[in-house]
Amino acid sequence: MPFFILPPPPVEIPRTALELAQSDSEMLEASPVLKNLQLDIDYFESVYRKDKFNNLYKAWQSNTLLQSSISKIVDDVNFKRLVDMGQPAIPLIIEEIDKNPSTLVWALNIITGTSFSTSQRITIKDACKRWVRWWKEESTKTSIA
Repeated sequence: MPFFILPPPPVEIPRTALELAQSDSEMLEASPVLKNLQLDIDYFESVYRKDKFNNLYKAWQSNTLLQSSISKIVDDVNFKRLVDMGQPAIPLIIEEIDKNPSTLVWALNIITGTSFSTSQRITIKDACKRWVRWWKEESTKTSIA
């Protein structure tokens, strides 16, 4: 009798929205006393973004752990939401692939619209190393300017 292991049902993280009303942003620009509030909002958004990233990443990993199909890995709802985070997610993705090289590197290709293509196929680990190296070089350029 064959023995089948069924994967757990997919995990989906509910969407949330963090928005600053237009009138709030105008008020912050007009009042120098409220500049500290902007710093608090920036910090909150940073913490929120990292937490959202971590939750989506863990859910995506859980859903695709036993998956070998590339299309199913990138079609996962949590992967799409990671990509939807856009440019602000890049440092978080770089940090993660620097520690643990994974197919998460594909999100960078999608977000930036570029890839480190060569005439030969490269491994996921090599692609992650190239992205991390690129990020460090870009960060150095930005901090010098």
